[in-house]
Parts: sequence; structure tokens; C-alpha cells
Amino acid sequence: MKLCIGVVEDALGCPALYKNYVNTDSPFNLEGCEIYCSEAVLKADVLYLAPSDTLPETISIQDGAAMICIGLPPESYTKGPLRLLALDEKLQLGELSNKVIRIFQEYNALELKLLEGVYQGRGVQYLVELMAPSFNHNELAVCNEDFHLIGKSNQVNRMCEVSGIKQTDPDMLPPEVVTFFKNDIIFYKVRNLKEPFIYEPSIFTIRGLCMNVFHGGEYAGRVVLAEDRNAFRGYEAGLLRFFTAYVQLVFDLLADRSGTMPQDHLGDMLADLLRGESVESWRLENSLAQRGWDFNGPYLCASIMPSERDYYNRTIPYYCQMFNRDFHDCCSFEYNGDIVCVVHLEHYDGSVERFASTYLETFRDGYFRVGYGNIFTDIMELRPHFMQANIALRTGLRKFPSLWYHKFSEMVLYYAEAKLTEELDARFFCAPEILALHRYDKENQSDYLHTLKVYLDNQMNAVKTSKELFVHRTTMEYRLNRIVELTGIDFKNADQILYLILSIRLLVK
Repeated sequence: MKLCIGVVEDALGCPALYKNYVNTDSPFNLEGCEIYCSEAVLKADVLYLAPSDTLPETISIQDGAAMICIGLPPESYTKGPLRLLALDEKLQLGELSNKVIRIFQEYNALELKLLEGVYQGRGVQYLVELMAPSFNHNELAVCNEDFHLIGKSNQVNRMCEVSGIKQTDPDMLPPEVVTFFKNDIIFYKVRNLKEPFIYEPSIFTIRGLCMNVFHGGEYAGRVVLAEDRNAFRGYEAGLLRFFTAYVQLVFDLLADRSGTMPQDHLGDMLADLLRGESVESWRLENSLAQRGWDFNGPYLCASIMPSERDYYNRTIPYYCQMFNRDFHDCCSFEYNGDIVCVVHLEHYDGSVERFASTYLETFRDGYFRVGYGNIFTDIMELRPHFMQANIALRTGLRKFPSLWYHKFSEMVLYYAEAKLTEELDARFFCAPEILALHRYDKENQSDYLHTLKVYLDNQMNAVKTSKELFVHRTTMEYRLNRIVELTGIDFKNADQILYLILSIRLLVK
């Protein structure tokens, strides 16, 4: 492994008499060390060890050369391209040489173990455990694009602990962290960076040194070093770059980079039902039985629309897994860019409202909008009930955009109205009796259409209608007779009454 002189300096632990570099500009280019033996040229990428009294006054130096000198060297050595570290004169050359050689050997052994770990399929956690001691006791973690911690140096996430954030699942970032990141413009901007970068304190109260991992050119995860115990050293970015290269190898070799989460076969089968594909009922029944679900329900299907930030930051898979973990008797999966949530309602007393109210805060905190279909008992009929949920969601967003969830039973008439008027204006669908009454009111400044509307709203109860309109019963009877006289409406004809109600909804908005 190639090292920088800063790594060697810290590993030696000896006080420096002089150095002409800062750790931040120390490249990882040193392939090994040599004892200086009167060479005329100090070669690039070599770390020379020398007592100061053996050095000539001037020497040719190639870019990338470095030297550890026992005692102060001639002044000319401090002004060229040489990266120079001067140590106490009492140090013996043999002792120094042994220590430096051992440092290179230890890092070479680390590099070999990392490479073996990759090709033996040991996984990211194994690599993290190997590399963590090199990072000065700071926490090292790797998360994939779904915010799963697929490798971490501590059992407890120190970034969460230091920041006072409760972590319920040690293998996943908490929901409030993911919600913050998906709405953080900086998080989105740094997704495509190919070099190490600092993520300044935000929801986490400490800095993180990060480097992204990619798969097929797309963001696939991130290696994070937390500044939780000790301040970052200047060469930390170089070490992180070295380690991330091996994490990148793991991602390149894995066909499935989703971490260690088991595949949800029930979610796959339910998605097949939504696509209209055939699913063997016995397999579906077995999968439901493993969850303790009755094949005959009752079931509820929810269509959940993520926020724009979820699409940008690809946090939808994370929320699917969070819902599956935190929602009782729920199977959530991604479908056509949205989230579908199939719920066995027995735990919720067969009530849509109870499920909706139980998780309203969760949906609101994540900026999700939800549509609910009607309750059903045949799981094989999931597809039409998903369509109900989707209709409820889209119609509800159009009619009542400030509400967080919408039920199909409450949106179906608005949907029917919208479908009726897609090709023709609403007035061309209205009953002639309603149009005639509307014209008469405009010409004569009367209010018969409103009277009819209130009468129908009150299930044709004249007494209740007269009270609501603040008119006498005889006045109410006169108005009804006059409406019949003007339009010929038959209040005993159920089909005509239904048409009148629909016409009033279309005309009077």
C-alpha cells in the first residue's frame, strides 16, 4: 500500500523537530523506504531515512520524494520539492528503519486482507472491521442507497448517539434522518461527487468525511467517517479514498447491492397481481399464512405518493422497508414509482379510518399523500382495489390538496363527475328539467333550483327542508308544486331522482 509521510509520522509517534508539509497536501505515493546511501538523486515516491550528518549540502530531488531525517538537515533541503520530516538526533537509524519498515508492512498486510475479503465474499462489514482501527477511533460506516447500514465499526451508531437521535433499528438510519436528507439540497448535490467531501453538521451535530460509491455510473451508497471522538487528521481523506476503493469493488462484484435484507416474496407476488400477471393461489396463500394472514381478509390497499425529494434521492425503497418493519400486518413495495401498501385489517378492527389515523403522523412527517381503496376480502382482486386507491389519491389531490389522505368512498362521485365531463361540458349531461329550472330562476330572480337541491339533499323531507330554508310549510308545498308544474318532475321515479341529483352536482359547484 502506498502511504503518505503524514501517516508514517503519526504511526512513529515521535515529536518533530521540523517538517515542511501539512498533512492535507501529502499525497499517498510512497511505495516504501530506503536508507540514504550517498545517492546523487532522491527519487520520486521513495521515503528516504538519513542522519543529517550524512547528507551533502545540495542534492537533486525529484517531485514526490520524501525524507525522514535524524537531526536538522542542510537548509537547502527545506526549500525544494522534498517532503521533509526531521526527528530528534538521539534516535538511532536502525531503530527508525525498523519502525518505518514495520509501518509499511502493516499497511501492506491490511491491503492484502482487504483484497482477500473482497474476492472471498466476506462483505462490507468485514472490510469495515479491518479498516476501522486506522481511523483514529472515529466511527466508520457504509450505507447503501436505501439507507441501510451494511457496515459499521460500532454496534451503536455514534453519529445518532452524539446528536441525540434515537435509533430503533441498528441496521437502518432513523426515519427522521432520512426525511431530513431527502429534503436537504446539499445531500442531493453531493450524490455525484467522485472525491471525498465533508458533510458539515446538520441533523447530525458532528462532521462526516464521506465518499460515494457507484454502480453502473449511478449513486449506490456512501462511506462515512464520523468526527465523533477525535478531530480529522489532514490525510484522513486519502485513507478514506483507499478504503472506498475496496468497498467499490464489493459493489461492482455484487449483482444485488441492496445489502442483506431478505427478498419479500409476498411483495413480488402482489406486484404481479397489480401487473395483471398470473399468480398461483396456493403459493400466495402459503405466503399469507406465514404472516398469519387469512386468505379471505379483510384487506385494504393504499396507494402512497412520495414527495419529489424521494424520487430525486431514491429513498422510496427505504420507506418500503420502514413501513414493513413499523406498520403492523402490512406489506409495502414499490410499484411504478409509488408505494403500494397492502394491509391485513384484522389488527385494525376492519377499519380503514383506524389504520389511516394510526399512521397519519408518519405519512405527514415523510411528506406522503395517501389514497385508500374500499375494504375487500379476495386478495386475488387486489388490482381493481389498487385502482380504487390510486383514483382516490389522484382525485383527492385535485379536489382537496391540503388533506394528507383520501378514501375512495369519499372521492368516487368527484371522479365520476370528472370522467363524465372529459369530452363534453357539464351542462350537456344535465337533465333538461334542471336546465329549465336554472333558466327560469335567472329570468325571474327566483330560487327554485336551490329549493330542489336542499329538498333532495334532505331525502325529500319537506318539513326538514322548510326548516333549513326558513320558510313556512305552506310556502314549501307551494314551491314544490310550482317546481313540478314548471318541469314535470316525478318525485316517485327513482331513476329520475338519481339523474336530478347528479345533474345538480354537475351544474351547481
